[in-house]
Formats: sequence, structure tokens, C-alpha cells
Amino acid sequence: MIQQREVRSRLGLFLLLGLFLTLSPLRAPAVESPALPEGLATPAQSTPMPAFELPDRDGNPVRSADLQGKVVVVRFWASW
Repeated sequence: MIQQREVRSRLGLFLLLGLFLTLSPLRAPAVESPALPEGLATPAQSTPMPAFELPDRDGNPVRSADLQGKVVVVRFWASW
């Protein structure tokens, strides 16, 4: 059976280790934002969505004006 003194010493070591890891200057630095490729710029917050009209799965037209105020995900793919 573990004696009470051993339990206290192990607890103290764990607390000391946790304190060391928390205050350690060796922690990973904050990740910087990746640089944009040349020729691209971040759009302004007030940039409106371009006007478009695309068919849905049933062939009915969907206009960007009808989607105003909604979250829109447009998935493009190619098979060449």
C-alpha cells in the first residue's frame, strides 16, 4: 500500500510539473496568419456577393438575390 507521505510527494511533483509546463517559455508561439498569394487581396467586409443565376438539382434557376441574408456555399469542381 502506498503510504500517505508517498502520495503527498507524488502530488507535489505533479503540481510542480504542471506549474512548470504552464509557465514554460518553451511553449509553441501563436500561429501567424498565412500570407496571401501574390495578386490576391482580402475583400472588404462590405463586399456584396456577385450576381449569379445557376440551376439547382431539379433544373430550377437559383438567383443570388434570392439568397440574400442566408449562408451560401458554392461548390465548384472539374473532371478533366
